[in-house]
Amino acid sequence: MRHVVLASHHRFAQGLLDTLEFLGAKCDFHVVCAYVDERPLEPQVAAVFEQFGPDDEVLVLTDILAGSVNQKFIPYVGRNVFVVAGVNVVLAMELCLAPAPLTTESIEEAIAMAGASIKLINTLTVEDDEDDED
Repeated sequence: MRHVVLASHHRFAQGLLDTLEFLGAKCDFHVVCAYVDERPLEPQVAAVFEQFGPDDEVLVLTDILAGSVNQKFIPYVGRNVFVVAGVNVVLAMELCLAPAPLTTESIEEAIAMAGASIKLINTLTVEDDEDDED
């Protein structure tokens, strides 16, 4: 079974979950919102991983590469545990919809696709379509 852990500083992970569910994502989500109270992060992460079996596929999506939240998940990386930093909605949807099992190659392809969707609109050339309404 695939589990998706959304983890972030403050409440970004909860907002991402809300957006993913709004868009129709149907995963087994677990959310870790760090530093919203006085609870230390390490026990929160450990509690999430206690819910998974050894053969479960676990995808951890964190907000900031090398950030404190991301670092707490690194000890759990393994054959069936993938940790991805710098998540956005496009990447999360792509990975949630990916067929099982995930591979490092399929995750890297999703990262490249999601990265390609980030654009500065000011610099894009838009073709005029005469059929468009004003």
